[in-house]
Amino acid sequence: MDALNYLQKTIDLASEGELQGIWFWASLYMLVVCSFSTYFQIRTRFWASTQGKLHKLGIETFGNTNELSQQQYQGKALYSYTVNGEIYQGKRISPWVIVTNYNARALLAKQTSGVHVTSQNEVTVFYNPKKPEKSFLLKANKLGIVVTLATAIAPLLSYLARFHT
Repeated sequence: MDALNYLQKTIDLASEGELQGIWFWASLYMLVVCSFSTYFQIRTRFWASTQGKLHKLGIETFGNTNELSQQQYQGKALYSYTVNGEIYQGKRISPWVIVTNYNARALLAKQTSGVHVTSQNEVTVFYNPKKPEKSFLLKANKLGIVVTLATAIAPLLSYLARFHT
């Protein structure tokens, strides 16, 4: 069976609600999205750095609910930094955007604790030399890159093991 016929078969299976078709397209989606994320994380490891001023760092809640189990949390930051005499403001903590619930908000606390803040509220800011307005307070670490890459590949490998062995 050639590739186009296989793709058509999986489209038909997915449209019929069959597990094989859904699994194939979900695996392909994960491969594409996580591969791009891995590439981006690797690129950010080579960004330049400068000292900046931290104005805010913490965990923010959002969503319209009073139930803790339904509440959403995200790390938030505000910092300023100068590149080539121009002042910029940044809000992103790291390339990993983590949105979580009440029970897993400790992940955000762990992420924000990784930001080294001096007694003068100074932080190291990593920025894209080609687009200095793009910045983070944390570089992507090697473990995070490996996890993202594994997340890209694992669904496809499990698909192949389930449907093609």
